[in-house]
Amino acid sequence: MKKRLLAVFLAVIFCAGGALPTASALNFAAESAFVMDGDTGEELYSYNGDVARVPASMTKVLTAYIIYQELEAGNLTLDTPVKVSHNAAVKSRDANYPTAVPLTEGATYTVDTLLHLIMIPSASASCIVMAEHISGSESAFVARMNQTVRDLGLNATYFNCHGAQPNYITARSQAMLTKIFIDTYPDILRITSKSGFSFNGTYYNNTNHLLNTMAPYEGLDGFKTGTIAEAGYCVTTTDVRNGRRVIAVVMKSTSDAQRFADSRQLLGYGFEQIRLRDASRAATGVSITVQPDSVRPYQPASFQMQLSGVSAPYSAKAQWYVNGEAVSGYGNDNFQAAANKTSTLNYTLRELTGDTLNVSFVLTMPDGTEKRTETTVPVEQRPVEYTGSLNIQSAAVYPGKTLTVTADITGENGISRVQLPAGWQLDGEDIAGYTNAKFTILNDTAHSQYQMRIPADAAPGVHTLSFYVGGADSTGSKQLVLSAEIEIVSPDSSEADANHPETPAPDSAEQAA
Repeated sequence: MKKRLLAVFLAVIFCAGGALPTASALNFAAESAFVMDGDTGEELYSYNGDVARVPASMTKVLTAYIIYQELEAGNLTLDTPVKVSHNAAVKSRDANYPTAVPLTEGATYTVDTLLHLIMIPSASASCIVMAEHISGSESAFVARMNQTVRDLGLNATYFNCHGAQPNYITARSQAMLTKIFIDTYPDILRITSKSGFSFNGTYYNNTNHLLNTMAPYEGLDGFKTGTIAEAGYCVTTTDVRNGRRVIAVVMKSTSDAQRFADSRQLLGYGFEQIRLRDASRAATGVSITVQPDSVRPYQPASFQMQLSGVSAPYSAKAQWYVNGEAVSGYGNDNFQAAANKTSTLNYTLRELTGDTLNVSFVLTMPDGTEKRTETTVPVEQRPVEYTGSLNIQSAAVYPGKTLTVTADITGENGISRVQLPAGWQLDGEDIAGYTNAKFTILNDTAHSQYQMRIPADAAPGVHTLSFYVGGADSTGSKQLVLSAEIEIVSPDSSEADANHPETPAPDSAEQAA
């Protein structure tokens, strides 16, 4: 039996104080295991939880889920009679389709009866009956199964609707599917919690023996087993204590008895983790430990938050805010809280909207409670400002020729990197392909070049060529506009060819702005 020891892990968690929990190690045989907080979806433990394995009859969880989708849509009721085909009747007596609960060809059974047969004795042929009724054929139903797991964001692939032959899913995704099922259609627990079911004069035990032949497990109300050679012994279990639910998935354990022994340990560990994490969340403190003395437009500023009082790691939702608005890219729905964990906000103010900047960090727990810290720093009322020049003040250009104009930008802002909108304009209109929303100024210096091709049929006249940096309406930067007068003249063509050789135009807008 393989041992998955957590003693070292738990010792690290509790080294700050307090005794180790009584269940300081797990010892199970499964090749994959996953434990989830059934209320919040938080991962409580994972061992090979993202390895796709054969679920065997745990496949039936998805089949039953789709049946409930049909019930919700009004296409079925629990009392709807469903007719047994020749195909399903034959397979209901075939030992290759466990469990072989005999069905009569041409007979009808209610949806509720078939759900009980699917989820309690794990009758594979009953899955085929429902698949044919819902989708016309098992293959069409399997296509729906695969679309459903994609819609749910699960890592799974199905080739049949019952699990008598291999399908594939990860332990994490099996737990997620179980949570989704219980949350969306809690009526399923009415079935999975039963110790057995009578059908056609025969009593069938629930294959989840924690509900019947083994010592009962406090609060257990399902969920589903699975066993074929390729899968080993699998089971998903779910349990409720003190109003809290835990879901545990065991895949490829070594025997029928061992998978339930594995489950007992994992469920117990899950509830212990919930207790520890609840206490850790309650004791958590958040504080901003690093911040600038002031901020100014386009001057990068950093703020750092640190957690305190975290006695056991847990996940929560985290978000940085500036002036009450969530900062894009600085939120995490699965923030992993740990002792002395830090989070850093790198922020650049671009507009002067007030004399102060309010920065806050909020940690939201699964129950909706918040841990918040905030600070207010003064804003320097100094928009960035640049000067510059064009390499010409005015020029005479001949039709058919090219004029190269360079803009040189300088400043005294002391900011290493600033990005501002910039572009070239002719007579106040943007020149297509020669604008840049993020023109970069490094160490207060930048350059831009524009090659102006004069059409051969251009009419003589004076035009204004301009290069601008910064938005006209920006409060965080002062707009700089550099201009030159360009006169299009019509000289003798031979003189033009001799004195003004043509130069090529740029291939892309990256050469300008």
